[in-house]
Amino acid sequence: MYRLFVVAALTAAPAFASAQDPQQQIDRLRGEVDALQDQLIDERAKILMDLRVNGRQLDPQIVMREAVYLTGGKLVEAKVANFFILEELKRQVESGQRRAEEFLVTEEDVMTQLAPMQQEFETKNPNVDFWEVVRSQYGLSKETFLDQRREAILFDRVFFPGSPKNWPAITKEAIKAQTQSDQGPRFLEQLEKATEGVDEQGNPKTLPEFWINMMRQFVQKGLRSWSDIRYASHGLPPDVVLRVNDLEWSTQDAFDFVKKGLYVQDLERAMQEVAVREALRQELVAKGVYVSDEEFTRRYDEYREPYDSTPFTVEVIATRFKGYPCLEAFRARWRLITSYSDLIADEINDENLQKHADARAAFFADGQVDVSVIPFLGRSVRSGGWEPDGMAKARERCEAMFARLEKKELTFDEALRNHNEFFVTDEKRGVLGMLPLNQVRQQLRESEFTQLLDGFSLAEYLFFDAEVGKTIGPLQGADAWYIARVNSRTPARRKIDVRVERERELVREDYLNHRFQEWAREVIARAKFE
Repeated sequence: MYRLFVVAALTAAPAFASAQDPQQQIDRLRGEVDALQDQLIDERAKILMDLRVNGRQLDPQIVMREAVYLTGGKLVEAKVANFFILEELKRQVESGQRRAEEFLVTEEDVMTQLAPMQQEFETKNPNVDFWEVVRSQYGLSKETFLDQRREAILFDRVFFPGSPKNWPAITKEAIKAQTQSDQGPRFLEQLEKATEGVDEQGNPKTLPEFWINMMRQFVQKGLRSWSDIRYASHGLPPDVVLRVNDLEWSTQDAFDFVKKGLYVQDLERAMQEVAVREALRQELVAKGVYVSDEEFTRRYDEYREPYDSTPFTVEVIATRFKGYPCLEAFRARWRLITSYSDLIADEINDENLQKHADARAAFFADGQVDVSVIPFLGRSVRSGGWEPDGMAKARERCEAMFARLEKKELTFDEALRNHNEFFVTDEKRGVLGMLPLNQVRQQLRESEFTQLLDGFSLAEYLFFDAEVGKTIGPLQGADAWYIARVNSRTPARRKIDVRVERERELVREDYLNHRFQEWAREVIARAKFE
């Protein structure tokens, strides 16, 4: 039915369309398609109200809340900053330090700040819709994106007004807390001196953007460490997504806010994660190993502690390297994994770990693979946004090309050379070159997070198992179908010894995750989802 609506929108042009500028027609039709996409999201959202796993109905508020974390994790974190702004703004106004009018951010302020970014984008990407890319890359509608820009301006007005000597006490305290011992006051003095006087144009001197950005991070980190921030895994009631000190964001309000920029595929993916997670939780409960809230907190705090004092915090590792949409999504998955570890505790021993290290030596010890791929994308090559029925149509194109290759109508290299279905930012254009496993994952847009939901890792298959020199396909990836060829492999550069503590921990984590993925596939296969 949705496909019919889209076809109608694209073919039933009004009588005056011929008189319109072609770009205006395209913009109008794109708007109609976006409206239909929003309508479909609203229809899909109704399923959140009656999601069942193995006959057990999930609390609709919990399902909706998880959908918020999974599709709008960055917006949840932005809401934390918004609450910080509200608290400090209220304090400054009520204390008489500043007037409320000073914090008014106009639409003109926002568009003026955005103009250089938008102009640079349009110069580098002619004929690509800026707002479509915003939606696909950030999951934000135009309205929400502008709101976020407004919040960023307001954050600076609240915490960084003018010269450093005029910054509020909380900003200065946060900066001191992030510098070494007694260096904080001296550091602030240097910042104040750097902004004394005027520049060559006679304007008041300002700090370089690099320094201001670092100060923003200092303030955010300080505010977080001094605040009571709670998410679902901290025991919040189902109708609350976030609590910061005394401020709350309700599940319904958060979902209504987040869904504005979603594609229907994003919501479906979130529902899949929620259902899969529940099936695994039920199995662990049945086995008597699902950890309690208290035990989870204890284990997680122990796990994250070594990372907290480094630039690579658990949040950085989870979101930037493991592919989780937000830290809360990682915490929920990690609770399942640590519970599962109790189920196989007796099997996590030196013998099994060494076997695992030997079997995956190329991963642990710098082995690489040279791969070439011909992708057939389910997303727009220009904006990265999902196309209607994108994956189904990508599979059809992939199968058609593979059939031609099988009939020897052309070679793999000829097909790759003539192929033009690449994202505009893709510089490799199918020739990935010699890469370690994690970089192959990145090129194919796979991650630890997606692997559980997909039930298969194309990157691992190509890295470890695919026959060298053979054209293979069709192969399904995270957002595309592929025809691939492994050109060569290099072996591990050294022997991994699990008796060495550092290497043992690396192997243990991968062994546990590998076993968890295998077990999860079995549980999911026999679960009943409605």
